[in-house]
Amino acid sequence: MMKHFGLGFVLVSLASTFVLGCAGESPEGTEAPAIQAAPASEASVALRIERVARALDRGEDAKQALSEIDLALAHPSATATERDEAILVRSRALEATGDAEGAIKAVEDLLAAHAGDREWALSAEAEKRLRKLLTGSEDTPKRRLTPAEPPVSIFATQLAKFFPPDAGGRYRVRVLAFGGDRNFSSDRIGTFNVGGAIRAEKEKTCPTCEVNVDSNTNRETSWVGIVRARAELATSLVVYYYDLEGGEIPARYDAELPLPSAEIKARLAKGKGLVAAKSREGAPPVILIAAPRFAQLDNVETTLAGMDELPLEATSIDVPESLEAEEIQAVVRSHFGAFRGCYEAVLQTNPAAQGRISLDFKVDPDGHVSTMKATADSPATQPMETCMRDAAQALVFPAATKETSVVYPVLFTPGE
Repeated sequence: MMKHFGLGFVLVSLASTFVLGCAGESPEGTEAPAIQAAPASEASVALRIERVARALDRGEDAKQALSEIDLALAHPSATATERDEAILVRSRALEATGDAEGAIKAVEDLLAAHAGDREWALSAEAEKRLRKLLTGSEDTPKRRLTPAEPPVSIFATQLAKFFPPDAGGRYRVRVLAFGGDRNFSSDRIGTFNVGGAIRAEKEKTCPTCEVNVDSNTNRETSWVGIVRARAELATSLVVYYYDLEGGEIPARYDAELPLPSAEIKARLAKGKGLVAAKSREGAPPVILIAAPRFAQLDNVETTLAGMDELPLEATSIDVPESLEAEEIQAVVRSHFGAFRGCYEAVLQTNPAAQGRISLDFKVDPDGHVSTMKATADSPATQPMETCMRDAAQALVFPAATKETSVVYPVLFTPGE
């Protein structure tokens, strides 16, 4: 499949100087053991926590560190934020002693304790800690923003029956979504616009009647939000997005999913997308939307939106076999620094040089560039062709099922 891009960027010569240093090192590069640096009785709670954290950084006695952080945690003068910080350090100490389960549980309990707090001082640190413990990486994929006023899908109409009115005639719709993207198809095509489906149905039967719908959707781009939302899972419509590019949900939370994570991975490894649902007595269902690659989730959800019944039997969904446009764009843009070097070399001899370089290449299923051609549209940028070709040849894309052909024009304009 040939992918065409009409994109460009402005390159400006930049020079930055960074000074790096290590705080707290002596001229000889050695320090006394962190925990023994001063008598505990003379240290504030914050200083005690800092000492234990430093001791763990340096690989000192983890059991002693655990004992010291427990003292800090129990200190009567500790503030709420200091206790939260101590819990995170305690999780590190537990991990260092070999108690991985205790380390995980400590962070889960901390997140659960702040379930009603949308913003709190150590929220980001706690989420990173839990991701690190369960996946080995604290990074979370960057996601997009959400448009408003989605339409109503066929699938949303089917889901509406799981939300009967209360005694006062009010419809309360609560949707919890984990993973995926804040600008996903659910909003563009109304996959889970249950509130809209209820209103549309009522307008058919009673156009002049007032419909009281209290609809609330909470989106978490990471599975870490499961811990915070556990109290609400049983009464909400729950949607899980799952992909093999960092969007896996740890097996620890298999009980929440329609299928075990091992089965999900095995099915996605065959190159197909997947949708599945789990019905719950007296509660809305749990929905799974899964794909081998993150960019393919959009295709899977589009198919789900057109379904007129719950996929209680896990259903495979065809997804594009070549790379998606956003996948190509993300990789090429990440390489703009190398392209900048090509352009700045030309500006040394021709400060007014500008023009377009068209990158014409193929990407093998393994994600590597097999052929690459760089063509300038003006004499001023022709000297860049070899440099651009060599720089773009090093691009590495996600693995796909089929070869992808790409034409990607890049516009170069001197900055002010």
